This record gives sequence, structure tokens and C-alpha cells, in this order.
Amino acid sequence: MVNRRVVVLLPESLLQEVDRVAHKEYGSRSAFIRDAMRHLLAEKLRNEKREKMAAGYQKMGLLNLELAEEGIGQDLAEYDHYLDRLAVGENL
Repeated sequence: MVNRRVVVLLPESLLQEVDRVAHKEYGSRSAFIRDAMRHLLAEKLRNEKREKMAAGYQKMGLLNLELAEEGIGQDLAEYDHYLDRLAVGENL
């Protein structure tokens, strides 16, 4: 992997806080910033997936409800048949 130098302008107070944490926990400012960027990108990807899933659930909501109700109806019919057979003592 090729590393490239990038110039970033930061307020002095933010840079001081980055340096304090970076040197204590990461060894260098660059390592800290790389990790922070990876973390932020991963979080953005997770949020995008959540938004897509929420939109999908909303679009599919009525269909899912219809399928669930159809399944419940079928399950109830089978359960009623089971109870009828049980009541007359048929072998299950």
C-alpha cells in the first residue's frame, strides 16, 4: 500500500487534543488519524445499510403483513384439523 501525504487544516485546540491521544495511545498522529478515518467510514457504511434496511422494511411492510396473515390462517386451519382428529381419537 502506498501512503500519500495529505494536508489538513485543523483548529489548534483540536490538534492539541489529537496529539495528546495520538502519542499516548497510537504512537503517532498519522496512526491516530488513519484509525479515526477508518472508524468514521465504517460507521457511515453501517448507517447507510441501516437506512437501506429501514426503507426496505417500509416498502415490504404490506407484503410481509399479508404473508404473515396468510401463514397464520394456514396454521390455524392445520391446528383446527389436528384438534378435530385428537377429539375423535384418530392416530396422529
